[in-house]
Amino acid sequence: MMEHRMADLENRIRGELRDPHWALPVWPDPMSRVRSAARLRVARQAAVAAIVMAGLVTPIAVAHSVIGHSGASGPSVAGASPGHRLQQSPAPSFARSLGGEVAYKCQDYICLMRPDRTGRRTLTATFPEWDPAWSPDGRRLAFRGYYGIAEGDYDIYTVEANGCQLTRVTHGLNGASPAWSPTGQQIAFVADGIEVVKADGTGLRRLTRDNHGYTDMSPSWSARGRVAFVRFRGSGPGQIDTVKADGTSVSQITHGSQGFDHPTWSQSGRQIAFATDSGIIEVANADGTSSHAVSPKRWTSSSPVWTPTGKVVFLVDQDNMVSSYVVNPDGTGIRELYPSLENALVGQGQLAWGAAPLAAAQCSPTRPST
Repeated sequence: MMEHRMADLENRIRGELRDPHWALPVWPDPMSRVRSAARLRVARQAAVAAIVMAGLVTPIAVAHSVIGHSGASGPSVAGASPGHRLQQSPAPSFARSLGGEVAYKCQDYICLMRPDRTGRRTLTATFPEWDPAWSPDGRRLAFRGYYGIAEGDYDIYTVEANGCQLTRVTHGLNGASPAWSPTGQQIAFVADGIEVVKADGTGLRRLTRDNHGYTDMSPSWSARGRVAFVRFRGSGPGQIDTVKADGTSVSQITHGSQGFDHPTWSQSGRQIAFATDSGIIEVANADGTSSHAVSPKRWTSSSPVWTPTGKVVFLVDQDNMVSSYVVNPDGTGIRELYPSLENALVGQGQLAWGAAPLAAAQCSPTRPST
């Protein structure tokens, strides 16, 4: 049990410290120091306290949601509590032409909206919620959610875009960073390596396994069948690797002294975008060739995604808020999309862009039994 909790704590700290916002060129892999520091009482108490606070806030959040719905007419709306809606600046006129739907991490929940910022609502399926990922058809959202208040009580869930059919896909695996297969029938996720499971929770299998030599995280599934992920080799920086869906033919596609994170494929699978540890968004061919920056070097950029129209959208931390920009994959035509994403936290930005128009909210999701 102690070793399991240590591994869970390590994964959380690793994920935060490897975020491009931290930019740790002299500390490319923090885990050698984290393992020592994490065993100190203060570090463990801080981690446990954060989870306990989440548990204490949950009843308040649920009560707030119920109160917010009490005066509404029509069907119960999935996490669309007026209490979660804030004033927002209008989106630029071109935003609607980007197509699809948007999900992003807003404090401890996931917010959904159309590209022009209309229809914004907060998903309140679990508390907290992280790692949003749209299915290829844009009708379902996978995410990491908590099912309890103990350390490590999180798994992979899916929910329809309209808030209906909340499903707990994994059970006790501490799954994170879900990524859908091209058919939408399977989900890859992180759990001591890269695991794959059917969307209904059956057929669990291992794609890669962490060991003393390397650690894998951040999977992304290509339309051509290969899975990209970040591999940390020893104390070196994270590099982007790809592997076939059957676990064979691992290939490293990035190289160099700097690290890379958050790979994400274009719709065709011919290109891949990712973030560098120094906060630059790059786009490359599927084999890693012709890599080039598409965001300014002076910015702290992260979480690249592809729109249905083939553009790249990414987040930028600036002036104590999280903004978003859109750019062509060749680096031209960069424009500000959202001056500020409501309730998005600096250093914790997560963004997902779906292929379908956002469905209207119809259900108030009920947490599945454990």
